[in-house]
Amino acid sequence: MRIISFSGGTSTLVTEITNQINAKKAWKLITPSGNIGPQETRTGIDVEVNANFSKVSIITMLAPSPDWFIGIDSLDLCDNGTWRESMNVTMLPPWDAGTAEGTSFSLSNTDTNPKVNIFQITNNMAGAFNDPNPIPSLGEFRFMGLHLPVVSHDNSTINSTSASPTAMSTISTTTDSSVSKASASFAVLVSAALISVQLLF
Repeated sequence: MRIISFSGGTSTLVTEITNQINAKKAWKLITPSGNIGPQETRTGIDVEVNANFSKVSIITMLAPSPDWFIGIDSLDLCDNGTWRESMNVTMLPPWDAGTAEGTSFSLSNTDTNPKVNIFQITNNMAGAFNDPNPIPSLGEFRFMGLHLPVVSHDNSTINSTSASPTAMSTISTTTDSSVSKASASFAVLVSAALISVQLLF
């Protein structure tokens, strides 16, 4: 966490997640490259989930910053046994990894000694986010179903379809989007509000 939030380096976390995948405790890792500048939007990122691994976690560093990041933890793209057609995370507050000193958007900071637990940065703390009003969202993650498994009511998979209303309406009388053994794909739209982010899924 420190390396990602401080420099954007992903090698340590990639190794940790790969070990989790090998132990069958995680399924897939996606590491898009590049930055998103203030008020920019990025598309072209797809994630794949299945019945055993239906949750998505994302972390992005905030740059420049001491060791700040935003992200989501274990967002479930399945709702009561059915794939969501879309899911939007529109509130992304800043978090502090607890490893570097500093309260402004800068990279030259001393290490926190001793390290402290990760904590959410709020508007009543000294520094860049201090303000009478709550901190606005620093970005958004929007998920849109691309290929959602369509199963019959006896729970056997028939095919895969787009999550568009037209496509779903043509099969709604005999099928549904219940979670089956087949995987489901979602397109991810990422947007940044005020500052740059380094992408890591």
